[in-house]
Amino acid sequence: MGNMSTDLKNLVQLNKSDIKPAAEVLTLAFQNYPLLQYGFPGKPEREKMSSYFFQYVLSYCARYGEVYATSPNLEGVVAWLTSDYFPMTFWKLIRSVSPSVMFAFVRGGGVKMKHAGDYVDARHKHVAPFKHWFLQTIGVAPQFQGKGYASKLIWVMLARIDKEGLPCYLETMDEINVRLYEHFGFRVIDKSAIPKTKLTNWAMLREVQ
Repeated sequence: MGNMSTDLKNLVQLNKSDIKPAAEVLTLAFQNYPLLQYGFPGKPEREKMSSYFFQYVLSYCARYGEVYATSPNLEGVVAWLTSDYFPMTFWKLIRSVSPSVMFAFVRGGGVKMKHAGDYVDARHKHVAPFKHWFLQTIGVAPQFQGKGYASKLIWVMLARIDKEGLPCYLETMDEINVRLYEHFGFRVIDKSAIPKTKLTNWAMLREVQ
């Protein structure tokens, strides 16, 4: 962990009013992410729909989990949930996600991603049936990548999770990310091809350190 601060006070906790700008940061960070390329092959469409997708995810996590940014400038954003609030249920989504965002995402073709999402959620439940934290998403705006912002977002929470005595789970559909997460102590516990797609999902777990 080196000199990395482990104090959550050094991060900014985001709330409902921060969701849209935070989603824009993640949209930039994930512009080439395989799941979003699968869901929205055209780049202009992907940029628009990715924003709705991340508003969807962040709204849920802001209500039922914790969402942080590196600073008020939103260089990077991370969202966490405990396994108590996974998977996202219909009624909890209704309570947390703006109807306009939900409608725009579904109308814009988000249903195509639901097949992949349902499969990944099922694998999650199968390989991690125990109580844990879930690193739902993390992204750093392209102009700030490689400057330690991701480490700042992750280490501070992992220190707390270790104190709680819980493991931490995540998944990625981009193999490049696997080595990055291994740096934080995660290991691959499941690799599977998502049926009827060309996508591969890596499930990773970090035991208590």
